[in-house]
Amino acid sequence: MAPRFKHAKLKAEELLTAGKVKSAPVDVERLASMVQAKIHYEPLEDEISGLVTRTEDGAALIGVNKSHHPNRQRFTIAHEIGHLLLHDHELLHIDRAFPIALRDANASLGTDAVEIEANQFAAELLMPTELIQKDVKKLLNKVEPEEATEQLAAKYKVSVQAITIRLTALGFLS
Repeated sequence: MAPRFKHAKLKAEELLTAGKVKSAPVDVERLASMVQAKIHYEPLEDEISGLVTRTEDGAALIGVNKSHHPNRQRFTIAHEIGHLLLHDHELLHIDRAFPIALRDANASLGTDAVEIEANQFAAELLMPTELIQKDVKKLLNKVEPEEATEQLAAKYKVSVQAITIRLTALGFLS
């Protein structure tokens, strides 16, 4: 199965619209509650970023590694919401060593469509295209690219690496 990039983007946009998100940083905990997901922070093995499990009544529990950096926790929550909305056939999903720096062999090869879709969803949810475009225009010709990247990472509460990948995917960086 090939990753469904447009589908992941559309699902993220739908949730952002339903949540009336107009500015960064996106409140992923509030959006999780909108999809009937409770978040539980626990110290997990370092290679486990998070997990999501569903109950028969349609509710879900997102487990997040309490030991990870808060920005990574935000990405984990967004990623797990992606699994909930994109992969409704899964009753339990455990994410080991994602999303960017610590990926497993399949993710680093870009061959696991389920993980690619969840990452695409998370990127769009945390760093919405429309908001990024407005913020980049505001920073254009005012600061150096490296400083702009750091400012955007801080504003969106994501890692510099995540915002760099997002800006590259959107064509702002090469």
